[in-house]
Amino acid sequence: MFGLEYNYCVTAWSVGYVIGQIPGNILLNRVSPHYVVFALEFGWSIMTLCTTWVKNWHVLCFIRFMVGLFESAYYPGLLFLIGSWYTKDELGKRSNIFQAATAAGTLISGVMQAGVYKGLNGTNGLPGWRWIFIIDACISLPIAICAFFLIPDLPWNIKPNWIFAQDDIDLAKKRLTVAKRSGPSKTGLGKKALWNVISTWHIWVFTAVYSCYIFAQNPQQSMSFWLKYSKNPKYSVEQINYYPSGIWSTQIVSALGFSWLSDTVLKGRRWPPLLLVALWHCIDCGLLAGLPVYTDNRAGRWVLYYLSGVVNCTPGLLYAWCSEIIGESSEKRGIVMGTFNSVAFSFNAWLPLLLFKQTEQPRVHKGNIAASVASALQAFGILAILFLATRDDRRATSQPLVDRSTVEDLPGEERSRSPSDLEDKRDLA
Repeated sequence: MFGLEYNYCVTAWSVGYVIGQIPGNILLNRVSPHYVVFALEFGWSIMTLCTTWVKNWHVLCFIRFMVGLFESAYYPGLLFLIGSWYTKDELGKRSNIFQAATAAGTLISGVMQAGVYKGLNGTNGLPGWRWIFIIDACISLPIAICAFFLIPDLPWNIKPNWIFAQDDIDLAKKRLTVAKRSGPSKTGLGKKALWNVISTWHIWVFTAVYSCYIFAQNPQQSMSFWLKYSKNPKYSVEQINYYPSGIWSTQIVSALGFSWLSDTVLKGRRWPPLLLVALWHCIDCGLLAGLPVYTDNRAGRWVLYYLSGVVNCTPGLLYAWCSEIIGESSEKRGIVMGTFNSVAFSFNAWLPLLLFKQTEQPRVHKGNIAASVASALQAFGILAILFLATRDDRRATSQPLVDRSTVEDLPGEERSRSPSDLEDKRDLA
């Protein structure tokens, strides 16, 4: 590819990814997740296989759009599903185990790509890069089938099966009731529910924070270009695939380490590690912008690229925090999660075309500065979430509570009244 063709193909993926986010997460509240996840993974596998026979970058753009569309609800959908099963002292670890697994997949894929390229290049007249997509699809299709049998429904909808007995389901519901987590509403998404989504701060602030995080990841991609354009030493195709794997190793360690710290020592508080990694990434990107790209001693830039992976513990902790704060409405939680992921990638679909141009790699001075600023804004956004969530908790605890046994003894029409009405009735009695 030449000029900005690579950027256009990346953007095509982002467009598909953005379009499918919110509908996919809404669908998870209405259709059994194992059907949804199976369909997404199966479609993704087929389109990946089709990449094998692509002839020009225009066709590749279309295929990448479809890949993004099928992938759209997969990541936020599974984190939404995890948030529907686990309580506060478990959720951070489970979310970041999943996040670490995505990093492990990326790490292993780099090693596999190098091996496939070297071992199968020219076999049956196909270049090595085409074989990579064939093998990728062969791996993914069995996983799609496994997802159909292994992915559970939401705890409020699930029926006894070969994994869960009725006692397990009852226990899950009790645990989530204590955690103040609610299942899908029978009335679905009405005007009142939608107004509850857009009229509260959750969707706006979480979206801003996550958008800053997604954009701030872009400097990590520069390492491959840094290796590719190096003159002395000159790196092979295999090495260009191998060496960036250190970024994903750092992500695994930080994701698991910070999540255990958050769930145990910090007693479920998410903001301290989120704030720490945002501030670190701000410094990291600033140093990448300010230091020379190629020097005789390149150890510093190697370290900066590898430690940029620390910020990738953010999604697991942020999704866990979102699930805990918006636990009272499954639909709202799904829409907010889908929205902040969708909006983040909608910005990331075009901003790299301006700030991380392929023709300006690996220096991308403006892009690294912008990523540093985005990380600083992310830190302010995390503090805003902390302030607003704390304020809401104080308001909730200051409101008078109604004895549930008193409410249940009232006639149906009385039971539907607001808590303040019931308080007034009890005072009159």
